[in-house]
Amino acid sequence: MSVAALDTHPVPACVRSAREGFSAVPTTAWDGLETGEVRRLIGELSRLESQVAAHKMAAARVLEKARKAANAGDGPRPGTGTSTGATISFDFGGDRGSADALVNTAQRIEEQTTLIENALAAGVITTKQADLISRALAKLPDDVTAEQRERCEETLLKDAQKLTLKDLRRRAARITETYRKTTDEVDADEDEILRRREEEARKKTSFSMWDNNDGTVTGRFTLPEAQGAMLKTALDALAAPHQKVGTVNAATGEMDEVGFGQSYPQRLGHAFATLVEHLPADSLPSNGGVSAVVTVNLDLDTLMGGIKAAGLSDGTRISAGEARRLACSAQIVPMVLNGKPLPLDLGSANRYFNRSSRRAMEKRDGGCTTPGCDRDARWTEAHHLNPYAISKTTDIRDGALLCPFHHHRAHEQGWIGRINHDGHVEWKLPGSDTWQRNTRWRP
Repeated sequence: MSVAALDTHPVPACVRSAREGFSAVPTTAWDGLETGEVRRLIGELSRLESQVAAHKMAAARVLEKARKAANAGDGPRPGTGTSTGATISFDFGGDRGSADALVNTAQRIEEQTTLIENALAAGVITTKQADLISRALAKLPDDVTAEQRERCEETLLKDAQKLTLKDLRRRAARITETYRKTTDEVDADEDEILRRREEEARKKTSFSMWDNNDGTVTGRFTLPEAQGAMLKTALDALAAPHQKVGTVNAATGEMDEVGFGQSYPQRLGHAFATLVEHLPADSLPSNGGVSAVVTVNLDLDTLMGGIKAAGLSDGTRISAGEARRLACSAQIVPMVLNGKPLPLDLGSANRYFNRSSRRAMEKRDGGCTTPGCDRDARWTEAHHLNPYAISKTTDIRDGALLCPFHHHRAHEQGWIGRINHDGHVEWKLPGSDTWQRNTRWRP
């Protein structure tokens, strides 16, 4: 195509006009608009974004067809062996994954739909909605007719105007109800769609983690939807309390600590750490004879309040305070040494507070026993006021409930606790000689 022809072709002229129009308006111009107008214009920009996506898909299909035609000739031409996605990503941005997804979605929309591209080009639906609907149509039963397929597409296009993306996907799983005669047939279609989705999800399931060499470990995982929902539910339950936790400052009357973190990702992160600590390791299968139970190896002096570091069974080194805290956990076995190779005391899973004693402590304490803390009993852990290795007893008269944050503090800072004659847990906190109690639960 000649340069003159390009000047009159509608596509180059449209793209050039759009680029010039946006270039002429600085982003600071948004500051002069009213909030309502800004919200309206964001919606218009989102529709414009869908229209641009439709044209990018059309362009991607042209490039893909040209590449296939060239490779089907007498021999590959220079550069034609490179995928269309790689070519697009090379021209701008370098995002190969997004470019490949663009090409795949464009092809699927052309193969599986008749109305989606026009709706996208009109700015009626989003790119994600178009992708979801095209995937749903691709999974229709083999016996679907062209008329039934179009009816399904029309229905999903209408539903896309009022449903969230998640609800639209659920609707798509039962879209055959637009033409099936019985509910049983629709149920069978939905079950087959879900079965295939779960099978694909299992293939994509993975987990990886690596040591950052700074005291933290980073991981990445992909889970099937059901297991992801289970994990999210558990973490939300553990991270649910939004109140600040800490110790009341006698001078100001304010909390002088705010827990591990107040942002949602921070709370989820610490909830995940708590979940890992409470895994029923003694119930997990052994792998090649290796137990899943973690052992904390610590000296008697460390257990009694010393500062000597301890180690886990895999060689990981931890502070003395963290070792004392973990020694309270029902799923981590403390191996107490006294300067000799053999342990002075080897903890076992049956030496911890059981369900009945835990319930009794919840009734007595009401929640975290730290003065001023507002975490109720659901978010607490049972703490031995005197280490089991010394007392040799697991008795509610020697136990107290602490939230995970204050459980860390109690071991790190060497808190001293006792049960008063009235049955109330009291603490001597760092820097204080006064016994204090949490009156939130028991005034």
